[in-house]
Amino acid sequence: MKKYGAYLLGAGVCLIFAAFFAFALVGYRFLGLCFLALAVLILAFAALKAMGVKHRKAARGIKTAIWCLIAVAAVATVITEAFIISEATAKRASPEPQTAIVLGAGVHGTVPSRSLKARLKAALEYANDNPDARLVLSGGQGRGEDVTEARCMYDWLVSRGVSGDRLILEERASSTEENLEFSKKILDGMGYAGGVCVITAGYHIARAKLMARDAGFTSVTARGRATDMPVLELNYYLREAPGIWVYLLTR
Repeated sequence: MKKYGAYLLGAGVCLIFAAFFAFALVGYRFLGLCFLALAVLILAFAALKAMGVKHRKAARGIKTAIWCLIAVAAVATVITEAFIISEATAKRASPEPQTAIVLGAGVHGTVPSRSLKARLKAALEYANDNPDARLVLSGGQGRGEDVTEARCMYDWLVSRGVSGDRLILEERASSTEENLEFSKKILDGMGYAGGVCVITAGYHIARAKLMARDAGFTSVTARGRATDMPVLELNYYLREAPGIWVYLLTR
């Protein structure tokens, strides 16, 4: 067992971190999954080392295949993260569209989550920078939410001086795709055919813009804000890469 001690120690440490991020903290589940995957990978290499005692050629072939998959995944992740970061840090459009769609996020009772609060701060900046613009607030009511996400956003913005006459509530959506689809139906019903500014979290801008174009918006800009927690942001940025690939492959 001694020759496998380093593998077992590494896997054990990864499992501890996986449990910590998944169960001790709120919103860090993807980091927990990353550490769990790393633990499984370490144990797989330990198993291959044991297998190599009697089946060296087969173990070597499997190990080479695993390293090839890791390399492909790493390259794809780096390219995707570069795209996500470039969209999150892109220069703001000028002039901006005079209609924005604010994408909902979690609400704790009636209080916006950290992610939603970041979006609301971006929405407030947009409203102040574009005093004649309208904002569609999109988000339904999920588990643990006493009000719809749209209503939570409405109350937050109105309490900070944004006129309720400028705010349009969309209270049915339960996903980003529905946010954009249902908001477009509202805007189409109002006869609006111009561009839109999608307001969301910074890490989410790239995927949200892709979805907005697929929803039928021909001119799309975006604004976003980060939370004030760097490790949480890392969790979100890492999670977004597979999110984009899943969307591209299933749309």
